[in-house]
Amino acid sequence: MKLKEINRTAIQSWSPAQHHPIYLATGTSAQQLDASFSTNASLEFFELDLGDPSLDMKSCGSLSSTHRYHQLVWGPFGVDSQGYPSGVLIAGGENGNVILYDAAKIMAGESDVIIAESDRHTGPVRALDVNHFQTNLVASGGNESEIYIWDMNNFGSPMTPGPKSQPQEDINCVAWNKQVQHILASASPSGRTSVWDLRKNDLIIKVSDHSNRMRCSGLAWNPEVATQLVLASEDDRLPVIQMWDLRFATSPLKILEHHTRGVLAIAWSLADPELLLSCGKDSRILCWNPNTGEVLYEMPTSSQWCFDIQWCPRNPAVLSAAGFDGHIDIYSIMGGSSQAQSQRHADQISNSFGNMDPFGTGQTLPPLQLPQTTTTPTTVNPLKKPPKWICRPVGASFAFGGKLVSMENTKPQQHTSHVVHISQVVTETAFLERSSQLQATLSSGSFVDFCQEKISAAVNEFERTVWSFLK
Repeated sequence: MKLKEINRTAIQSWSPAQHHPIYLATGTSAQQLDASFSTNASLEFFELDLGDPSLDMKSCGSLSSTHRYHQLVWGPFGVDSQGYPSGVLIAGGENGNVILYDAAKIMAGESDVIIAESDRHTGPVRALDVNHFQTNLVASGGNESEIYIWDMNNFGSPMTPGPKSQPQEDINCVAWNKQVQHILASASPSGRTSVWDLRKNDLIIKVSDHSNRMRCSGLAWNPEVATQLVLASEDDRLPVIQMWDLRFATSPLKILEHHTRGVLAIAWSLADPELLLSCGKDSRILCWNPNTGEVLYEMPTSSQWCFDIQWCPRNPAVLSAAGFDGHIDIYSIMGGSSQAQSQRHADQISNSFGNMDPFGTGQTLPPLQLPQTTTTPTTVNPLKKPPKWICRPVGASFAFGGKLVSMENTKPQQHTSHVVHISQVVTETAFLERSSQLQATLSSGSFVDFCQEKISAAVNEFERTVWSFLK
């Protein structure tokens, strides 16, 4: 279900999960031109306001740039320490530039927005990733097997993960492991994938498909299983996503085959490991369960290729897709109605004619009203399975006699045996004491003594009279 739309030919990156409100940063994409053949470039920020029913996103700041970008990553570095309240935007340029921007300053309209810049790479920087555990570490990949690890606290002197892999080739993907902080993977278009151990400063394993048709366009680690990663193939002869396990790295563990042409980008959800996005040259955006190979959802997209796809870190149901038609579309995988889109088309028609009466009466025209059709608005179904973030993690219910029944569902995606706990809850201790005293009196039959105690403990004349009568 489409939520928002931005008319830009750009790459994109969401604000970090710690940041509120949610922003989407866009940077003019390298090696792409729009219909006007413009060579201008810019960085822009848009706010995601889901309370606004229109498809437009509010612009929150822009910066004219001398660079076009191959890659954008928005990291949370400095958010907690208040050094950079909106985090740091890292950009990979077409001339070997790695640039750090202060996102908060760009949105505030200030001029000194560049924190640091380096042109250490000899060619375009097509790959960037921020470490999941140490947010000051950024990995970048360029031409001739160049991989650098940058420390944003000391940006001038990057380190390398090890000696350059041979034969030298372009690096178009880098990804930090989501479970082990010192493991980094890099991939080249030829399909060769290298896994590096930064503690040993060396290459520990190489993964490659022996079919020689794998033209790698995407790399992503499993958010929960440290040894598993997926590779996407851009080659039309092999339009697949391969899942590899490094414990058995001689052949793929699984192959996901539903695209009819090459896969251009993939993204694995951190909120639910059973959701993997892919987009390809067949103009389809699919959401997979990579463990079963089943397609859970297909986005209702246009007939244009999508080259970049991203999950929103803060709102796990939202994703963005950048297409070659000059649009960035924001979708929800939870389904919905397409009524807002049809209203927007009507507003665009109305605005294109202006709001003045063409017959010269000086009256402003009312907005265009859509004809009331009997057909219901198109409804898009959600995912085939409930995502992890809306599954009930725990539950409790009171039973008779102070019993509490509770259950825990820590890993709802796994079909494991569940345990139900039954506890005794004591809440009104004074009430229970009085109940025990009454039970003892009924058993022993000492009613006169019981009434005498109640008369002595009475707080007003009415209670005293009642217990005297009962006695």
